Amino acid sequence: MWPPAAPAVAARELRTTRGACRVPAVFGCSRLPPQPFEGVIPFSISTQYLDDTVLLMACGEIDRAADPACDRALASLPATLSSVVLDMQQVPFMDVTGLHFLCGLHQHTTRHRTRLHTRGWQTQPRYVLDSALHLDLQGADLHTVVRAALDRL
Repeated sequence: MWPPAAPAVAARELRTTRGACRVPAVFGCSRLPPQPFEGVIPFSISTQYLDDTVLLMACGEIDRAADPACDRALASLPATLSSVVLDMQQVPFMDVTGLHFLCGLHQHTTRHRTRLHTRGWQTQPRYVLDSALHLDLQGADLHTVVRAALDRL
């Protein structure tokens, strides 16, 4: 008989972090409903203004998913500040997105003649900063940015 009959869809029980769920298994493959990875901390940046100083408190993992929050934080910085303090105490993980954010922050503070201070670097983000010093990127001010961040730890 043509066309062939559709394959039988069997449901099997899978264990997830939220208990058991039933998902269809087609051709031996199954699709789990999208769930956040266990242990991943969603990223946010809270802002506190103290006179002409702003404190940016980063919280969570700075990875590609954090890009929009980083962009919003940079876009919201006024040009009339005397200093910006970036607190990284609650950031356990950072990839190149964090370096990109740090470069953008450095460019903003340099353009507006604002002092930039960083504090609270945990081991893995600090390792990314140290590793970035060994990158050979033509035309990038990454070395300046990383050295500035490391000098202000």
